[in-house]
Amino acid sequence: MRLKLMTRNPEPLKETLSLISHVRKFIILKFTNDELTIILVNGQTISLEPQVWCKLKMSSLFESIIIESKQGDAVLIELNVDLLLQTLRNFDKANSEGLNLKLQRTETSGKPGVNTKVGRTASLALYYSNLNINANVINHTFKIPAKIVKDPINVLHEPQRPHLGFFFKMPHEFVTMFKRLEKFKKTPSGDLVTIKASKLNKAYLGFILEEEGKYKVTISWNGTIEVAEKIVSDSQSSEDAVHELQSQTDEDHYHLDNTVEQAAFKVKLKDWQLASKIVGRCKEVVLDIGPNDCSLHCDLDGTGDVEIAYFVNGYRSSV
Repeated sequence: MRLKLMTRNPEPLKETLSLISHVRKFIILKFTNDELTIILVNGQTISLEPQVWCKLKMSSLFESIIIESKQGDAVLIELNVDLLLQTLRNFDKANSEGLNLKLQRTETSGKPGVNTKVGRTASLALYYSNLNINANVINHTFKIPAKIVKDPINVLHEPQRPHLGFFFKMPHEFVTMFKRLEKFKKTPSGDLVTIKASKLNKAYLGFILEEEGKYKVTISWNGTIEVAEKIVSDSQSSEDAVHELQSQTDEDHYHLDNTVEQAAFKVKLKDWQLASKIVGRCKEVVLDIGPNDCSLHCDLDGTGDVEIAYFVNGYRSSV
């Protein structure tokens, strides 16, 4: 197994990590020659907690790429997101010309810096050089304990729907909805929120918070919502569908008689609110409404180089 990379501009990676680091402290990085996938998923409660899948184009991020693995052409490692993010910030301050990344595997021998008790039998080394005020070369090396992921088949499977509902293309101002919902997090009934959506007549998106016998509040989006549909084959992922949707302009919308046209389901308010930073920063946001759950598909800068998908499972559904 071999992983050796060099980048002069890790800013897209640093910014992506800063948007998702509050969701989970440990992330899985999947490196292939074409794509870096950042995966945030709890394998123990995969159907209960949100999932985040980020995809970055390797050609846009790295100038030099060497990847070798017995698992096809992919190298997967798990590490602490805060440690990686801090190292990238240190590099940003150093005014260095290039950042090198290398996977260093260490057998279980108790060497310093290797936490064998939790299976961290490798490290991701990040190193760079810069000049100090005396024009002397200073070398910096940071080693982040890592776990090589060997069997991702059962856990690392991106959510896919054989049948999709409908898409809402949301404007950047949509982030204000998160701010309005934030004040309900500390109320006794702030655990759940009902998401109600419809594409019939004028598109509608609302969030219902209620405490039996006390109050019922509906916060709805009053701005214009662009609605579009797409028939997706079983082999096509929801991300592919969203990418096609974003590039679609004046093409006729597809329609399927049994497509979901309205939905109402409950989600944990804290799970929904975790997407606030992602939505607030990304240039393009598409909300995928299913009959019992939803997902947000975001393009960081509108170029397709960095895509972030946030999946929220429904707590209880009623359509």
